[in-house]
Amino acid sequence: MLDVIPAQTQDELERCFAMRHAVFCVERGVSPDIERDEWDTLIPGCGHFLIREKVTDIGALRCRYAGDTAIIQRFCVLREYRGGGRGRAALEAVEALCRAVGIRRVELDAKFEVRGFYEKCGYRSISDPFEEAGIPHVKMMKEC
Repeated sequence: MLDVIPAQTQDELERCFAMRHAVFCVERGVSPDIERDEWDTLIPGCGHFLIREKVTDIGALRCRYAGDTAIIQRFCVLREYRGGGRGRAALEAVEALCRAVGIRRVELDAKFEVRGFYEKCGYRSISDPFEEAGIPHVKMMKEC
């Protein structure tokens, strides 16, 4: 059973950061100095979500909100839990939470190498490739 839990406490937020650190910093070599930013607090306009399978934290993501648009960022799943539809299930859960609060459009910056995953989840590219943290990305979006 996969759950996507909005972080409401500092402990839950720190658990999100631990997932992100494991994937982005340790696995992918992104500097911790750029992995965290001003949106990494429990503030209005930004939601952090912990992805759990049964009782285990397996990933995280955050959503910034701009009007009727949600911008998914820092989406990660630990390597040993990738596959089997977990990423898709997590995206669908966050999209449902977004729709429930009036969000009509979801955007994200996808790593270019995994854009096919997002296309299978209903997203389409809306930019040319660009670099972020030294990694090729493409901006994608989906109407809710």
